[in-house]
Amino acid sequence: MTAKLLSRFQRQAEAAQARLDKFTVEFAKDPAHALTWSNDTFANAAKLRVLNQIIAACDGGTATADNIKSTLMDRVLHRSKYPAQSTSPTSNLIEQYELAACAEILSDLQYS
Repeated sequence: MTAKLLSRFQRQAEAAQARLDKFTVEFAKDPAHALTWSNDTFANAAKLRVLNQIIAACDGGTATADNIKSTLMDRVLHRSKYPAQSTSPTSNLIEQYELAACAEILSDLQYS
């Protein structure tokens, strides 16, 4: 994996973490209001999870851009064929956002 791609993933992870930290502050001030506008929080948490998995694979030194593309494509196809059906709406929501994060990163990698 190129250092440039790893650096980009790390910057994206830092940005997602910063948005989650901002939500934490807002939640401490007024939980009801913060939760009313929390959909972005789910999206950021899901993207951060996916990015952290990619970064961990890259830090191991064995990941290549092609490996990451292949893994993300497998996830996108599997999760598209078998959508989340938990009795927990929030679990389903995070799964949907993880799928979206995988697709977004995969799309970005197509042009890298």
